[in-house]
Amino acid sequence: MSAGLFALGCASAAHAQSNEIPQQQKKGPPSVVENLIDSPRVVGTVPVSGAGDTGYVSQKKKTQPKKKQAQKKSAPASTPAPPVDANLLARNPSLARTQNAAPEITGSISLLRKRRVPPDDEPFGPAGFNSGAFLLKPSIELQTGYDTNAEKVVNGKGSWFNTLQGQFNAQSQWQRHELVLDLRGAYTKYYDVDGANRPDVQASLRGRIDVSSLSKIELESKFALTTENPGSPDAIAAVRRQPNVYAFGQTAAWVQRFSRFEITAGVGIERNVYENAELTNGAVTNLADRDYTAYSTRLRGAYEWSPDVKPFIEAVFDRRERDLPVDFNGVMRDSDGYTLRAGVTFGRKEWLFGEVSAGVAHRSYADPALQDITGLIFDAKLTWLATGLTTFKLNAASGIDETSVFGASGVLRHEARLTMEHAFRRWLIGSANVGWLRAEYEGTALVNDYLRISAALTYSLNRSLALKAEYRNEHFFSSVPGRDYTANIGLIGIRLQR
Repeated sequence: MSAGLFALGCASAAHAQSNEIPQQQKKGPPSVVENLIDSPRVVGTVPVSGAGDTGYVSQKKKTQPKKKQAQKKSAPASTPAPPVDANLLARNPSLARTQNAAPEITGSISLLRKRRVPPDDEPFGPAGFNSGAFLLKPSIELQTGYDTNAEKVVNGKGSWFNTLQGQFNAQSQWQRHELVLDLRGAYTKYYDVDGANRPDVQASLRGRIDVSSLSKIELESKFALTTENPGSPDAIAAVRRQPNVYAFGQTAAWVQRFSRFEITAGVGIERNVYENAELTNGAVTNLADRDYTAYSTRLRGAYEWSPDVKPFIEAVFDRRERDLPVDFNGVMRDSDGYTLRAGVTFGRKEWLFGEVSAGVAHRSYADPALQDITGLIFDAKLTWLATGLTTFKLNAASGIDETSVFGASGVLRHEARLTMEHAFRRWLIGSANVGWLRAEYEGTALVNDYLRISAALTYSLNRSLALKAEYRNEHFFSSVPGRDYTANIGLIGIRLQR
């Protein structure tokens, strides 16, 4: 660039000499182009010996009168420079860039502002790693302990056990749309009792398609693998192990926003399949009469009262159809139901967030011998950051479940769990948990209550390795005398995460 400017200056000087106009014939003051050409600081003039690379000449020149210098000093910095001749700008593009630049920006150096890093809410939580457009968070946990009542029955036998748990979460990092995969699996192996081993798998794939700034489509697929609780009235007695229960589900919803109003309309389908039970005597019990498919529609309306508070109302209508219209007891268990609820969503991430609602649920059955079920429901998924070190979480769910108990139309279920977490240190987290579940078998006098109390301590060695210790106390209370039981469980574990 210096060579180009030098050549340009020489050409300009030659052109000025060839077209020289006598000074006495000029009218008015010299133009800006002439001042640039005659100035000893113009880039492109040939410096004499000893001059630097900047184009300043080393020999002394006649200084301008002090009056002109004073005028230059007194001129405001924001006064725009006079226009430059178009021919000179065409021959020297760099001069045009300098002429158009603002005086306070040209030649100045702007300091970069350091972006403040937000505090880490979970300094020892999983950091994850990026793979393409997804953030992946895998973890694995191994626990060992002792259960005083592994069979969960009256006078049940105790046993040592091992539990292997795994978790994998993948979340997209796109600017629009979203895709989240959440996998959780566990298997518990008991060494001193038979038939108590239990698998537990939960998987979900959630997607969001942002059609526009006011419209979106929400999709979700679910899968669950569980077993019947050995102490449940629906459990099969004298089995080698409790049979597996498989659940598949798919939902789709359209969400439309109108200013502060938001309408959600969705449909869903769920499939439940029971595995046949193998008895201790070698016989097999067919459980095909428990298999059913549920179809549902959902309509929800919400209003944004404020950016942090959004009240809503919701209505769900569903139908459950058994694979066998009449079960092995001669009962028709197909049913129709609805759920009406009203609630509010909180969005204060730094203080209180989640959702809480209450309403009523109803279910009627095809068999006239089965009693209709109507009951109050309460649902919540709430997190309260009481202090910077203490957090409370409330989870509650209600619903009407299926049952195979003779004479009972269904199970009105209410459950709630309150958890407190306290950080003694950033790397030492203590938690206490109280959970309660009530199952009312409508049409009978059977009512079962489950109470669980637990305390745990997690010690994080670093962000990838943590040690855990937990104690649980479980109580089962039944309206039928002689069925109550108690279980005490202690365990220790190690967790690896990324």
